[in-house]
Amino acid sequence: TDRGNQIICQLCRLQRLIGSSPRRIGLSATVSDLDTAAKWLSGGSGHEVSAPVCGNTHTRWKLGAEHFYIQNENIDQTSTQPQTNKSSLDAGYEYVYDCTKGKKCLVFSNSREETEYVTATLRQIAARRGERDRFIIHHGNLSSSIREEAEMRLKNDDNKDTACATVTLELGIDIGRLERIVQMGAPTTVSGFLQRIGRSGRRGEPPEMMMIFREENPLPNTPLPQLIPWELLRAIAIVQLYIEERFIEPPSVKKMPMSLLFQQTLSILTSSGALSVPRLAERILTLPPFANVEKEDYRELLIAMLQNDYLEMTEEKELIPGLAGEKLTSSFKFYAVFKDSEDFTVRCESDEIGTITTPPPVGDRFALAGRVWEVEELDISRRLVYVHKVDGKMEIAWPGDYGEIHTRILEKMRDVLNSDKQYPYLKPNAARRLDVARHLARNTGMTEHSVVHLGGYTWAFFPWLGTRSFRTIRKLIARNGSDLKISRIEYEGCYYITFKMENGNEKAFLEHMASVIGNNGIDKYSLVNVNEMPVFDKYDPFIPSELLRKAYAADRLRDDEIPHRINELLDKIR
Repeated sequence: TDRGNQIICQLCRLQRLIGSSPRRIGLSATVSDLDTAAKWLSGGSGHEVSAPVCGNTHTRWKLGAEHFYIQNENIDQTSTQPQTNKSSLDAGYEYVYDCTKGKKCLVFSNSREETEYVTATLRQIAARRGERDRFIIHHGNLSSSIREEAEMRLKNDDNKDTACATVTLELGIDIGRLERIVQMGAPTTVSGFLQRIGRSGRRGEPPEMMMIFREENPLPNTPLPQLIPWELLRAIAIVQLYIEERFIEPPSVKKMPMSLLFQQTLSILTSSGALSVPRLAERILTLPPFANVEKEDYRELLIAMLQNDYLEMTEEKELIPGLAGEKLTSSFKFYAVFKDSEDFTVRCESDEIGTITTPPPVGDRFALAGRVWEVEELDISRRLVYVHKVDGKMEIAWPGDYGEIHTRILEKMRDVLNSDKQYPYLKPNAARRLDVARHLARNTGMTEHSVVHLGGYTWAFFPWLGTRSFRTIRKLIARNGSDLKISRIEYEGCYYITFKMENGNEKAFLEHMASVIGNNGIDKYSLVNVNEMPVFDKYDPFIPSELLRKAYAADRLRDDEIPHRINELLDKIR
């Protein structure tokens, strides 16, 4: 990531200053591709890297997965017996509540929004049952005091509190060993799954995780792709990939970290003073993270920085920070390469609660820290929102990126759907849900065909490719679908693409894609529209749009897996 690459840049710059290359030591529990990790860690050091391989350990897990339909009259869907002393909020959340009762637990969600909603719901269940509110919350938009309180309560072995959290408690913070992990839905990655389950296991007990899946009870006319329990399949695939193959996603190294390149250019000029263009380029482009940046691309960046006053050319033809550059470097926020929070701070009397992206009007309500707040006053100039607490629960939304899924996970999901294998960690509801999905897939031809007719001109394409390849093939279809009269392209995650096709069938579609790829492969750069402005990282708004599009193609699209997959699918139907 940019954070890690910034550390490598700083280490290399320190080496040049001190005339020595200190040893670097990296520790990780979830790195699979040791060669790539070793190459990255040793970048610019001049040292060879020893990467010892730990012996195979036979770890025992306690693992379970259960499924619930959200709209179901049976309060406890896991039992056919009449239930007493139960709330009737939601069967899935009731199950989560019971899973955490009397244990020190972590409930992981994949987003801040879901974490907020889960916390509020579990607190409601506790209130309706007349039991202690034992639920605490932890995510990046909460105040440091609330996060620290959650961490301290988890460290205390005398209580049985449950923390609802995002990736912020996945690793890096000492909260002791927990008795059980509850995962809402499926983790995105194998490494994330291992980090999360590894948080539990204490006093000689094995790590323990329960995964909970909730979905709407589908209507009779729900389209086929939406009838497949994608999260349940992903969870099974992640578990099986590690159990059967010890697979962990290989690290992904950025080829064109333009945001970091902008920051390091200003940083070096600020620390060293005026430099000629050749000397600056030599210092910058020899830093390991920029090994793949072409000189012409760096020249284009420097010209843009001069034009926008981030750099200035002296009479001696040397570069120094310009007025706009000095304004950036004079703030302590300059030194972090991750995005600064431009959110509004929420305060209840003297307590800081956290931050939100967009403040509601006075009198409106919103959710934060697992509770609901009503706006009393807005101080727009100081970005402050003053609130008081009210009862109830609400949903809230933050912008964000939910991570990438590796192609091996999608391929394993296909294998799970196509097989009859039973998995011992699936509880009765989850096992039944998988059986229903397998039966549906066979009856509709999903197991035999990748392009399935949904009626009329509507088709669904299941490429079984990871996020980057899926994104690429989606753009490829949009760019080259006119011959088959393809329109109205829609998609869900990286699971399926639906579209209208007026002139073709499965074979025609796959053959057309194969001909588009041809012998020369896919030109990723041609798939990025000239009107796109792919801004993701902190300093991207200062980068020329052409460079951003080139970086997007290099680091967020993938062309090597698609030709093989298209040929594989064609061979299957010929």
